[in-house]
Amino acid sequence: MTLDQEALKEELIQSFHLEDVPEDKKEKLLEKMGESLFKRIFIDTMEKLGSANMKEYEAMLDRGAKPEEFEVFFESKIPGYNIFVRGIVTKFKEELAEGAM
Repeated sequence: MTLDQEALKEELIQSFHLEDVPEDKKEKLLEKMGESLFKRIFIDTMEKLGSANMKEYEAMLDRGAKPEEFEVFFESKIPGYNIFVRGIVTKFKEELAEGAM
């Protein structure tokens, strides 16, 4: 998953106009948003993988696969994985903006 966390952090700051929020509060907000977003990405990814691919994913975890290996794995099992993740991020931001979360 090639989601640049720093770029995402900046995107959230700009999207929700957090530039002038005190730094400690901004960091807490970003931490909570990040946790929620990454949980959603994980859950949606696992659902998309299905049970057969989940076993392969678990085997990769057990052997301590590198992040790059997971990127290749996700892309091979979910073509357009980066677009899939970007869609989750976009929906997450829309829901936050609407107050639906």
